[in-house]
Amino acid sequence: MAFKLKKGIFRVSCKNPGCTFDKEFEIPNNLMGVTEEDVESEAKKIAKDMASIKHDALFGKRHYLTNPLIRKVNCVYEAIGASAASIISQSEAVKYNEYKKGDIILKKGEIATTICEVVKGKAAVDKTQHKYEIGDTFGAAALLVNQTRTADVVASEDGTTIAFYNLKELNNKDPRKAKELYTEAMEDIFRIILDMETLIDKLDKEIEKEKIKNENGKQRCASLEKDLREANKKVSELEGKF
Repeated sequence: MAFKLKKGIFRVSCKNPGCTFDKEFEIPNNLMGVTEEDVESEAKKIAKDMASIKHDALFGKRHYLTNPLIRKVNCVYEAIGASAASIISQSEAVKYNEYKKGDIILKKGEIATTICEVVKGKAAVDKTQHKYEIGDTFGAAALLVNQTRTADVVASEDGTTIAFYNLKELNNKDPRKAKELYTEAMEDIFRIILDMETLIDKLDKEIEKEKIKNENGKQRCASLEKDLREANKKVSELEGKF
């Protein structure tokens, strides 16, 4: 079975230090290949060529497009001769949403059914310093722990675009991408575990300090009470002499 690109949008960034080039390109939908991977590979080549032309028109006098990072923003493939239902099922493996700065992407307590990937902009765990940039994944821990989101995740920039992957559907459609996301998800989980262990260690140390502080306080109070008793005794002794 062959495949045809039904919709393809790729984002290309220049890795030359200080270069601000970061643009999206829509690929003509007439590409075909034996597999979806073949179609995507050809689409990326076209995206790179389109980016080179655009980049060099803007920055050609300073530098050429350097080590471009090419990210898939949205791709839908059509199996040639397939029914409309099969095309719809492919799109169910991944959905894309765009957000404004401050918009909630994931809400604490919601049921978790997907893994998220930043394809444009930035996101952050609300009320923490942890940031997610292009290519970073998040939201996996909830799938493996208790099926509910453990924290709010918000968009850090206008135009932030997030891909929501259904791993079960994606594994049937694109096993390679599903494996890649699973690996990244496990890394994110290990990072969360490490963060929690660091937090626990910090809390243990703070508790120990408070215990020592309280113990020192008790000893100080006992010492003061002893001094007070001795002072009262001396006063009584002095009063007895008069």
